[in-house]
Amino acid sequence: MYVRTDMKSGAACYTVQSGDNLTRIAQRFYGSGTADNVNKIYYSNMATIGANPNLIYPSQKLYIPD
Repeated sequence: MYVRTDMKSGAACYTVQSGDNLTRIAQRFYGSGTADNVNKIYYSNMATIGANPNLIYPSQKLYIPD
């Protein structure tokens, strides 16, 4: 089991829900689904998400950086 120990103050952990995508998650946390915000989430979670940022699954836990 991997336990993330490098989370910074103000960061969040989000559990993916059915129907979510990275754009929707970026809008929720940053107020905008811009490519920069989506990439910020994706690159912080590449080990969890994998090579395709369009494939996320319910119950995945994603780190949401500041």
